[in-house]
Formats: sequence, structure tokens, C-alpha cells
Amino acid sequence: MMRLALICPSNRLYMPYVKNYEHILLEQKIDYDIINWDRFHMEGIDNNTYRDRKTGHQRSFFDYAGYKRFIVERLKRQSYDKVIVFGLQLTFFLRDILLEGFKGNFIVDVRDYNKILRFLDMDKIIAFSNHVVLSSSGYKIWLPESDKYAINHNTQITSITEMGPAQNITGKEKICLNTIGATRDLKINKKLLYKLRNNDGFQLNYYGEGEINGQLEKYIKENHIYNVSVTGRYYAEEEALFYKNSDLVNVFRLNDSINNRTALPNRLYNAALYGKPLITLKGSYLAEQISFYQLGLTADTLDNIDQVINDYVKNFDLAAYQKGRTAFFSKVLEENAIFKNRLIEFLCRQYSQQH
Repeated sequence: MMRLALICPSNRLYMPYVKNYEHILLEQKIDYDIINWDRFHMEGIDNNTYRDRKTGHQRSFFDYAGYKRFIVERLKRQSYDKVIVFGLQLTFFLRDILLEGFKGNFIVDVRDYNKILRFLDMDKIIAFSNHVVLSSSGYKIWLPESDKYAINHNTQITSITEMGPAQNITGKEKICLNTIGATRDLKINKKLLYKLRNNDGFQLNYYGEGEINGQLEKYIKENHIYNVSVTGRYYAEEEALFYKNSDLVNVFRLNDSINNRTALPNRLYNAALYGKPLITLKGSYLAEQISFYQLGLTADTLDNIDQVINDYVKNFDLAAYQKGRTAFFSKVLEENAIFKNRLIEFLCRQYSQQH
């Protein structure tokens, strides 16, 4: 029986997209293992879980080298026939193994940009792979042109009927603007807090563990801001309630990096799923999607953002929003179906005897 390894760069909590693969692997009765990096020391240790002495997202070149040794040892011990590698960093560190030992028998899944791409011959990786999975079509801007890409969106939705009801926010006297998930982009969030500070028409909540939480809390305290709360890490089962209690969902990000300009975050799908409009700045692929499918508000600037939000809420068109998110998820389901078919073909195809 063919054996497969999914090689992952972090904790399962921060990789919900792995479930997209697992559903299909279980459906196809595939024998697979997940090799992952317990960066936050929050998982039970087993033979396929790597843990070093550090805690947190940030890791150095040498930390990756240590994880690579762990992966290589597992690959040799278990004799896998095919592998799926998540992320450009792991692809870089495992490139020789992939090209020499798994030609035609590996998939690379790209969830974000990393500067290590400059040192990675991506044309060769793509050529030797079965195919490459992207979480955003926006990534095609900085990747080589190829017909071997499949899009897998950061959502587990399988039917339009799974969409929750959307509510009309017109007439809301107090807007609940929630940030749900890992919090990044300190500069733009501090500016948002400054613009909406102590405005009784707004309540801002930050749910989730992020690298900037401590700095936000310090800023809130130093500026005596009373209409903002930062809660920290939460359990996955709490997330639905956070969305349901939102009027708008914050996906503000500066357009100063390749990732911010081209990625599509989990929040896009979750907010649309729960019927909650998003708010962001113009100038990114995310903003283009929100605007095209009428999934929320795209602002030119944070200047007068209170008035911009109030105008949007006052003129909110529930019917247009419903129509847009239905069209959005129809496209998502169409592209995820192509992803599923490509993955099944990869799983069922006889693996190369070179391995």
C-alpha cells in the first residue's frame, strides 16, 4: 500500500488547511502520517512531532536545519512513497530530497510568500513536482508561470447551504469591530485605535494570540483607551461566537509587503461564512476580492475612518451582500473541487519506481 507523509511547518492549530487534505485522504483510505513542528509546546509528543527549546512562531535558519534533520530521519525510517510539503521554507530545506527521491511524487503547498524564494529554483521544483497548490491566485504574481497550479482556499466549506444568515447592520448605533485570529500589522492597528479611540459608536475587540498583542495592550493603557479589548489565545470552539457577535471584521493590513498584497487570510472566508462584512484598505488582492464580491468595505485611508464606516453601515445593502458572498463561495467551491480532483489523481497514480 502506498504511504504518504504530510510535512508541516507548525502546530496543527495554525494550519487549519491541513484538514482540507485529511478529509480527502480519509475518504480515499490513504495511509498517511503528519510530520509537524510543535513550535508552541502545546501538543502531545509522538514519533512524528518535533519540538525544540524555543516557543513561538519566529524561527531562524538553524532552527529549520534542526527540523530538517528530524524530517530526513523520519522519511528514511518510514519509507514513504509520496510527500506533501507545506511552505516555501520547508521546500527550500528539503529541495534535494524532493528532486532526487520524490520526482513526480510530491506536492508543494504554498500558503504565503517568503524571501527564501530568492534562493529556491522554483521552476525546477514545479517541473519535478506533481503539482503545486496555492491558497491565493494572487501568488501567481510572484511565482513562475505554470499550468501546474491548483487553488485550495483556506476554508472547509463544502456547500453554499453551510453559509450562516447575514444580518442587516443598517441602523446600528454601536458598531462591534472584531479582529479574530492572529494579530499582526502593529502600525495600522495602532492608527485604527487612535482614530476610533474612546468613540462611543465603536467597540473594538482583538481575539487571538498575536505577536503584537503586548504592544497593543501597552498602547491602549498609555493612551487611556476604554473602547478596546485584547483577549489573547482562544479555543477553536469559541471562534464561531466571536464572528456572530461582530458587525464588521477587521482585515486591515498595510500594503507594504508581498504577502499583504497577495494573500487571502482565513478571516476572509470565516467572515463571509458567518455573514459578517469585512473592512480593509484598498491596494491588495484581498481588497479586490472584497470589492468585487461586495463582501465589505474597502477604504482609501484611515483618515475619517469613523465617518467612512458609519456611511457604509447606513447604506448597507443586505441583498447585494448576500448575492456577492453566494457568488464568492460558488467560485471557492469550484476551485476547491479542482484541487480535490488533482489531489485524488496524485494519490491514485502509480508512484514512480525511481523512488
